[in-house]
Amino acid sequence: MSVPGKVGTFFAGLAGKTTHSKLGFKLLASDPVLDTARHFGFKVVEYDVPPYPLWTAGVIAVRMLSFIVGSAVVAYILYHNVAVKSKAGKWFSIVSLISTLLAWPMLTGRSGVMLLDFWRPALGFRSSLLVWDIFHIRTHDEVRSWSFARFFAQLWTFPKELDDLAERAKEEGYERNARWENLKGMPKVAVEAVAMFGTLYFIPPFELTRNMSQLAYHGYCDALGLCILMALALFGDGLLKALGILINVEMADMFENPLGTTNIRLFWSHWNRAIATVLHRVVFGGGKSKTVIRKKKLEAEAAAKRRFSHMDGMSETDAGHTSGEDEHAHSNGGRRRNASGLKPLSQVADGDAQLRNRKNGKADKKPNGSAASRTGAPAKKSSFAPKAAAAIVTFAMSGIFHEHITYFTLGFANGENFLFFLLNGVATVTATWFKRTYPELNDKIPTWLSVIMLHVFFVSVIPLFCSPFIRSGFFVQLEALRYELMPIRDRPRGSFIYLFGQ
Repeated sequence: MSVPGKVGTFFAGLAGKTTHSKLGFKLLASDPVLDTARHFGFKVVEYDVPPYPLWTAGVIAVRMLSFIVGSAVVAYILYHNVAVKSKAGKWFSIVSLISTLLAWPMLTGRSGVMLLDFWRPALGFRSSLLVWDIFHIRTHDEVRSWSFARFFAQLWTFPKELDDLAERAKEEGYERNARWENLKGMPKVAVEAVAMFGTLYFIPPFELTRNMSQLAYHGYCDALGLCILMALALFGDGLLKALGILINVEMADMFENPLGTTNIRLFWSHWNRAIATVLHRVVFGGGKSKTVIRKKKLEAEAAAKRRFSHMDGMSETDAGHTSGEDEHAHSNGGRRRNASGLKPLSQVADGDAQLRNRKNGKADKKPNGSAASRTGAPAKKSSFAPKAAAAIVTFAMSGIFHEHITYFTLGFANGENFLFFLLNGVATVTATWFKRTYPELNDKIPTWLSVIMLHVFFVSVIPLFCSPFIRSGFFVQLEALRYELMPIRDRPRGSFIYLFGQ
C-alpha cells in the first residue's frame, strides 16, 4: 500500500470507517453479485439480519472439539482396559458410550449457532453407531492394531479402510502419502465453498415465501437442496480432509457426485457415504461379513449372498455400485472400486482367483464341478419383497435420523423430513421393481428423460425436506456468515435474487 493509501486508512480508522476486511482485503463499495443481478434485470430484495455470532461459534466449536477428542480418549481407554477383559466390561463400555453420545445434544442444548447445532446431533448419532461397529462388529486383533489416531478416525471421521488401502498399495506397488491425498481434495472443497455461498443468493427468507406460488416455492427449494449438498460437502469434506492432514489418516469422500447420476437408485447410492456405509455395516451386518470374507475366503460367495441378499442397489445403505448401472464403475484388476476408493461391501473376496482363472483360460467352476456357461440360462432372481422391505426400513431410519437432527437444531420435528425420506424409499423401490420386471423397456428410456423424471420427482417432494430450514432461518444465518467473509463496506446482511415467481 502506498503512503497516501496508508494515511487514508489511518484517518478512516479514526473516523470509525474501516477500509479493509479482517482478512486484509480492500473493502468493495457494494456486492458485485447483486450489482450483476440488477444489471441483467433481476429483482433483488435486501434485508437486514443480526450479525453472525462469530464469538459464540468459536467458543462452541472449541467445546465440541474438546468433547470429540475427550470421548475418543475415553473410548480408547475403555476398549483396551475394560471391554476386552470381559463381556460385562464390553457391554458396559458400549452402553455408556452410546448413551453419552446420544445425550450430548440434549445436555448441551441449542446454542443459537445453527450450523454447529446441526452437526452436534448428526455426529453424535453416527458415532454412536460406530461405537457398536468398533466394540462389537470388528475383531479384537483389528482394533488392537490401530494407533490412537486411527481409532479416533474410525470413531469420529470417515477414513478409508486399512484393507482397502493395503489392496490399493498392492495393485499400485507403493503406498500413497495420506496427508498428500487429503490435500489433493482441498481444491474441490474450495469449489464447494464458492458454490454454497453462491446458492445462498437464491434462497428466499420465510417472509418472502408466503406470497409465492407453489411452483416457484418448489423451484427455490430445489436451489436450497443444491445449497444443502454443497454445505454438507464443504463442511464435511473440508473438516475431514483437514483432520486427515493433521492426524495422517486418509479420508474418503462423503459424496460421489450424486448430481451426475441418472436415476433415483444411483442418486441415493452416491449420496452421503459417511452415514450410508455406517448403516450398511451396523444395521445390516455388512462390516461383520466383510471381516468373515477376509478370514474365510472359501465361504466368501455364500457369505456375500447371505449377508447382502437384501441389497439391490435400492437404498443409501448400498456401499457399492447400484446394480451395475454406475457409468463410472470400472474394472480394476478384477475388483470394482467406487470413486472414494472403497470396495463395494457386497463384493466377494475371491476376485484374485477368478482373475487368474480367466487369464489362464479356465472357466469358473460351479459347486458341482461343472463349468459355468456364459451363454446358459440366467440365474433365478432372488425374492424382491425382502429387499424392498429392507430399502423402505433404511429410508425410514434415515428419516428418523434427520428428524433427530432437526429437533436439536431447529427446536422442532414435525415429520416432514421423515415423510421426505419415506417417499424417496417408495420411489426407489418402485424404480427397482420396474427395472427388474421390465428390463427391456427400462433400457429403452433415454438418459435425458430419466434425468428429467428424477428431477421432477425431487422438485415435487423437496419442500418436505427444505421447509423446516426455511421457516427457522437456518440459511439466513449462513448469509450473515457469508457477509462476514466477503469484503464489502456498506451492505445489508441478507439478500435474495428473484429468478422467477416475482
